[in-house]
Amino acid sequence: GKMKNVYILFLTYKQNTFITHSRNRMISRVMAEFLNRPYEKYLGADIPTVFRITDSDIPQTFSLILAMLQMASEVVVSLLIFLVLIFQDVKMTVFIILVFGIMTLLILKVFKPKLNKIGAKNQALQSRIAKWRIQATYGLKDVKVLNREEFFVRNYFETGSVGADVARNYAVLNNSPRLLIETTFIGSVLAYIVIYINGGGDTASILTTLTTFALAAIRVLPSVNRINTYITEIAYTQPSLDFVYENLQEGMKTDAMLAERKANSQVEKLKLEDKIELDNISFHYPDSDKYIFEGAHMEVPKGKSVGIMGTSGAGKSTIVDVLLGLLHAQSGTITCDGVDIFKNYESWLAQIGYIPQSIYLIDESIRDNIAFGIDADKIDEERIWKVLEEAQLKKFVEELPEGLDTTIGDRGVRLSGGQRQRIGIARALYEDPEVLVLDEATSA
Repeated sequence: GKMKNVYILFLTYKQNTFITHSRNRMISRVMAEFLNRPYEKYLGADIPTVFRITDSDIPQTFSLILAMLQMASEVVVSLLIFLVLIFQDVKMTVFIILVFGIMTLLILKVFKPKLNKIGAKNQALQSRIAKWRIQATYGLKDVKVLNREEFFVRNYFETGSVGADVARNYAVLNNSPRLLIETTFIGSVLAYIVIYINGGGDTASILTTLTTFALAAIRVLPSVNRINTYITEIAYTQPSLDFVYENLQEGMKTDAMLAERKANSQVEKLKLEDKIELDNISFHYPDSDKYIFEGAHMEVPKGKSVGIMGTSGAGKSTIVDVLLGLLHAQSGTITCDGVDIFKNYESWLAQIGYIPQSIYLIDESIRDNIAFGIDADKIDEERIWKVLEEAQLKKFVEELPEGLDTTIGDRGVRLSGGQRQRIGIARALYEDPEVLVLDEATSA
């Protein structure tokens, strides 16, 4: 008995190590795949679903794998018990195996589709719950000024209520097979005895058989029950598995694309001595056929500033995204001193400082916002003060009690519009770029 418990503990340790670490690897992999996708893929991206895949779909997939592992060990246990029983009484064992077999089939045919449906519904709800959460928190200022708190709270609550019903239905359906099997098992054994005695069977020998089966029932029933619980759990979590599988297939495409880009990139860094040229650019967004540019041409000589003007929606930001290499034009080339920027895209990005229309600020210190995405031990303090000076923020930061360590609150709520823009400028200048791209340079 002691040995058995030590073994069970060891097995649980092994199974859960496998599950928790694989789960983390997969979540990180999906995250990496998501970040490496071409930018065009984000234009219609459904953010709540992205949250759901890491918060709900992948954990569900691994519940499914754990259920399968546990189911496999239960099946082995059941088979061994049945073997022992066959030695005791062949007829009765075959009878019971038949009863269990029919029950399991019934559960697969009746319960599994129902649970599949419930699982898919739960998945959709997880997205909606995430959606209400994101909309309310990101739009906090608007929510408060328009006095719409009640609307968001109500919607969050109502979606959650439907979610609660789904969870309840799952629990009820998940427990039904067990009760069904136990009732049927006891019923069928009693029926068997009645038939046996009516058929003039020997009452003395039925007692030994019954004792054996009482023991077996104590052993087999829990096992068969667990197998059926695993079957229902697998049915419930299957929609998540399908979704994750599709995403990983996407991921393999992205991996292939990245590998190809690496293989094709030239070793020499791009240098800008002469000019950047956009030649014969035609572009339309993936979801529409309307061209925003056709055969467009633009030159940016070194040391000069070029302004792009036009009404709202004329494609100013689009041409900037094409120049940055985020959006891929259907035809035409972008060259830096005559070399296509995609020949060594990383070195092209290294030369660009980009200041977007709205600066994305993280809820960290001013230092971390300027050295965005750089490890703490690799941040060059001197450089930060230099770019703060260039962005005309040095005096402001020096006067703050915590200096560079001042946290700026979520997405910069503590800064004025102009200061936010200046942090964006400082961030763009940090890597000492050759080319500065300002989107909406007139604002703030």
